[in-house]
Amino acid sequence: MMATAALLCASGTMLMAKEAMAQPVPEVKTVSTDVAEWCTVTVPESAKIGDAVEVKVTLKDVRTPTKLNCDLHWIKEGGARGGLWLEGKAQDVDKANGTYTFSFTLPPNDGAVEAMPVIFLSPDGKWDKMTANFHCSFPLSK
Repeated sequence: MMATAALLCASGTMLMAKEAMAQPVPEVKTVSTDVAEWCTVTVPESAKIGDAVEVKVTLKDVRTPTKLNCDLHWIKEGGARGGLWLEGKAQDVDKANGTYTFSFTLPPNDGAVEAMPVIFLSPDGKWDKMTANFHCSFPLSK
């Protein structure tokens, strides 16, 4: 009897796992912004604290070699900047055109009402030697 119960339990678990895998993954709506002539930036239409988000940057005819970076800043209620929230990792750019993805998980931040990706090019990936930059924002919910 115990072997039968274990078998039924294992079968039930397998069935539940298959049902869970069949659930559709919700589509993340995005917004793309063309920036002058050097890039297009795609961000979530909105996000909430705890979400994993992606910032996609499509470069257009940039001078190489260089590095592309994206830091995430935050904005307070009323539009004031809250400062640096998360640092991105610089990526090598060896072709004039291409798409690069920066992934972040939004940690708790009681004062944040918007996330502001700050995208920039730099020979060493650091802000102090930045050669071009752009920022945009997307709303946050708790």
